[in-house]
Amino acid sequence: MIRFTCFIPALLVVARVGAQPQLENPSFEAWDNAGQATQEPQQWSSLKTSDGGVFINSLVPQLCWRSTDARTGQYSVNLRTVNSTVGAANGLLTNGRVHAELNVANSYMYTVQDNEQWRTAMSSRPDSLVGWFKATPQPGDRANVGALLHVNEGRLPAFGTEGNYVAGASWKAPFGNVGEWTRFSTPFQYLNEVEPQWILLILTAGDSAGSQVGTQAWFEDLALIYNVQCEPNAQSVAPGEAFVVDYSTGGVPTGPVSFSVELSDANGDFGAPVVIGSVVSNSLAGSIPCAIPAGTSSGNGYAIRVVADSPFYVPVGCSLEVDLQSGIMERAQPWLIADDAGRFLIDGPFGGGTYALHDAQGRLLSEGRLQTGRNTISTDHRGLITVVLRHTGALYVDRLLLLR
Repeated sequence: MIRFTCFIPALLVVARVGAQPQLENPSFEAWDNAGQATQEPQQWSSLKTSDGGVFINSLVPQLCWRSTDARTGQYSVNLRTVNSTVGAANGLLTNGRVHAELNVANSYMYTVQDNEQWRTAMSSRPDSLVGWFKATPQPGDRANVGALLHVNEGRLPAFGTEGNYVAGASWKAPFGNVGEWTRFSTPFQYLNEVEPQWILLILTAGDSAGSQVGTQAWFEDLALIYNVQCEPNAQSVAPGEAFVVDYSTGGVPTGPVSFSVELSDANGDFGAPVVIGSVVSNSLAGSIPCAIPAGTSSGNGYAIRVVADSPFYVPVGCSLEVDLQSGIMERAQPWLIADDAGRFLIDGPFGGGTYALHDAQGRLLSEGRLQTGRNTISTDHRGLITVVLRHTGALYVDRLLLLR
């Protein structure tokens, strides 16, 4: 008996290119007004370009700088908490826009839906936000990162837009100096099943509850990570027998992505995985025809996973059992009957069970739940069909040929 276990590897390096929705200018290589007090990474903004108007924007201090202390490429963004006319001003950066008033308590960051400069469209559902940072905080201070997926109007802090929230992610750096580039990761916590429209981020040099003058932080290589979930269509498979692994991701690919199903060794180790099926797709979800290699030894420590040729997709292993010896229950009496009209009957004590039809290549044709007594199933497919029936933990497999 093979037991497939979950497998989530650590993503240690974030590449710059991917085939699914990502943030704009996530490594802060492109800048506007470099060398000036209004310098900002393209598609990002800070206090100097707030919506407060000329008077407020000329009055407020500079909070972000282009830095040549970079992990990759030429630049990173350096945020600093500095003095202002109203006290310490926390170094900040957002991919939206800052709403600024003389009364600081009324300030917030928000998505400007009708202006490309201050918005980032996002209709996918990432699993987590990752990035790299360095920091030299004052005692008791630390950098913060916040992300919001939302529909319609979205603000951070909310200021009445909580009803538009879809998911949020929040991360706080450790206290103390971080002198080397260090990876951080924070998961999105989803509030509902609504498809988001926008993503809003805020990066700060210090704690949002009250940063201290002199605190600094550097950020680089932000990325959104998407899980690849998988679910096989069979709970028991013999070597060489076709089956299908369905997969889904939270991010709609923006170009073709290669998805492959990998089989571990008998101890669940993926040091030398065996590819047992693959597809190239630009769809959110799909199915991958697979087969356990003939001659595979029986065991209960195997694992499978769906991997992609993009570092922003992380595989989450399927949890199921596969019997490599046979895994097929011997039926006590015939339960599958075909007729000449492209129909067949499932007859037996299988009420509450499920059935699935597959073509000769293992692709799923249809599936459903069985009623008590005789079930009549119709299909337009012709040729060899594999019927898989599950009931009270047992699996039944049979094949029939539909000619008309």
